[in-house]
Amino acid sequence: MAQFTLDTWPESRWPSFSFDEMACRETGQCVIDEDMMDRLQDLRERLGKPVRITSGYRSPEHYIEAAKAKPGAHATGCAVDISCSGDSFEVLRLALELGFTGIGVSQNGDHRQRFLHLDTIQAEEFHVPRPALWSY
Repeated sequence: MAQFTLDTWPESRWPSFSFDEMACRETGQCVIDEDMMDRLQDLRERLGKPVRITSGYRSPEHYIEAAKAKPGAHATGCAVDISCSGDSFEVLRLALELGFTGIGVSQNGDHRQRFLHLDTIQAEEFHVPRPALWSY
């Protein structure tokens, strides 16, 4: 796990993703698992088109995490939600191939609201079993 600032964000390592889209939208903190980011960059390159992050790191103080009994996957720095509608099957296939261990699927309703949750959490590090696949 590494903590980044705008000045230390490794643009050359993860050229498809910016500090602003990965940092917590409430606190500005950016604590990210580098292995997860490497897999995410690999997913983007194999997919061959942009991947829009709708939720990256969320600090434990973020209102969504603070409302939980225990902070969730995003607070570990190992999770992202990506906007995903027409290409969700291909993204899901690639995520499984690349070893993402938690995959949440939300593909109902308005296409602009559809997403996939991807994380690289290992079973021994989290209070929810991994690998896991679920729907919202």
